[in-house]
Amino acid sequence: MSILSDREREILDEVVHCYLSSGEPVASGTVARSSRTGLSSASIRSVMAELEHKGFLVQPHTSAGRVPSDRGLRHYVDNVVRGAVLAPGERRRLRSLLSPAGPLAELLAQATRVLADVTVEVGIALAPVPQRAALRSIHFVGVSPRRVLAVVVTHGGVVDSRILAVEHDYSTDDLERISNYCTQNFTGSTLEEIRDRLLALMAEERVQCDRLLAGVIELGRRTVESEAASGGEVFLEGAERLLERAAPTRLEGLQRLFAAFSDKAALLSLLNRYLARSGPRLVIGSELSSLGNGELGLIVTSFEVPSGESGLVGVIGLKCMDYSRIIPIVDFVGQHLAGVSGDLGSVQ
Repeated sequence: MSILSDREREILDEVVHCYLSSGEPVASGTVARSSRTGLSSASIRSVMAELEHKGFLVQPHTSAGRVPSDRGLRHYVDNVVRGAVLAPGERRRLRSLLSPAGPLAELLAQATRVLADVTVEVGIALAPVPQRAALRSIHFVGVSPRRVLAVVVTHGGVVDSRILAVEHDYSTDDLERISNYCTQNFTGSTLEEIRDRLLALMAEERVQCDRLLAGVIELGRRTVESEAASGGEVFLEGAERLLERAAPTRLEGLQRLFAAFSDKAALLSLLNRYLARSGPRLVIGSELSSLGNGELGLIVTSFEVPSGESGLVGVIGLKCMDYSRIIPIVDFVGQHLAGVSGDLGSVQ
């Protein structure tokens, strides 16, 4: 049996709709003017009080207005928004803004820009994590004394690079030989498998007198350890829009959010929770307390590239966002990335 009556559901949907349009507490008189129920303001106020008692609305201050609780917003999204689809014109617009092919990092950077521009929220994406993918190639380039640039390219098209601190200098020829050895012998293996093979190499006595294998072990080990410590690249676009739209009472929460934007570990901890979830995922308010003061919403969807790597794309913003429009947009962009990633060309 439903916890809400038909009248309560209708009034709740109307309150949420008004709140998402204005971002402000909704009074019974406002609902009375827009509702098709024909109820008086006093009757609607009584229904709203019951919805507050059941945990679907809250009264933030002493004013007569109420706002949806996280539970109320989720009820609205699950029952009203889930069936929303993109209008044909919006679909054509998005298709024209998104590239049909290219290196995955460029596609993700573009996707976050498009999401930020089209939704007027903050576009966010998490690149697939290289250590979960099969290696295509690995390249080592000397950049300064005892510093080597390692460039890892996976079969899914993900490129990751990092500077390694090494124990001694390598000549250009040595680095080329080590790169070729790693690419030829480790292609198709995940970084976890490569780690096991390096450990096996270390146990061989011939490594002690083979300069090539010694270099493979040092550079390979440092690369794998460095990749294992990384959680994937995070893309963000449009953060300044939140400041432009935020009320003064929400600035403290936004300051915490911007601090989290600069803390990669915090963002990765949040985004990785939803990496394997299919379809658009909505995270509201208190579920994002680590990033704000309960005033934020996150809509994300995962996508998978042919080699099995999973990434994430979506938007984050104030929780009074236009869910019925944004959720299908995020879903479309996620499906687009899954489709074009199968056609990735060379990214070296």
